[in-house]
Amino acid sequence: KPMLRERALKALRTLGAPVTACDGPRREVNGAAEIGSTLTRPVKLVLSTDAGELSIVLEPELSPITATRIVSLARSGFYKGIVVHRVVPGFVVQFGDPEADGYGGAGTSLRCETSPVPFGPLDVGMALAGRDTGSSQLFVTLSRTPHLDGEYTRVGRAEGDWASVAQGDVITDVRVVE
Repeated sequence: KPMLRERALKALRTLGAPVTACDGPRREVNGAAEIGSTLTRPVKLVLSTDAGELSIVLEPELSPITATRIVSLARSGFYKGIVVHRVVPGFVVQFGDPEADGYGGAGTSLRCETSPVPFGPLDVGMALAGRDTGSSQLFVTLSRTPHLDGEYTRVGRAEGDWASVAQGDVITDVRVVE
């Protein structure tokens, strides 16, 4: 990004535009609360839903902070009563928004922990509204989805018949199994 900024400034000067530099915000950036106490091994979330019992195995190797946040939310009861707000057959099942409209979350955003790992069937990722906006919404892929590779944080894999989940189904309970 610094190179892009330098080139843009040079182009503006070449065009004769007055160029003034803006200082960045002078605020302290706090890291995620999970830093220093992240998961070290996979943890399973067992979800009781209208579609039956389903599970997600969080794998912290690629996204330790995000996986730790999801387990913390599950333990706090955050996902109990959550509605599956998006289902695209053959593509994805998405949940984790308390308002069930796809725009909400737990209130605290996380930095993306993306990697080039491919998203295959039943992989689980953190839904985003842009870079570093992940909070509590998760998606489960129903097929190979190459356009998601490297763009979303992959947090684990799902188990069970996720293709039977319908939009509007409710997660009635969540158990954390270590």
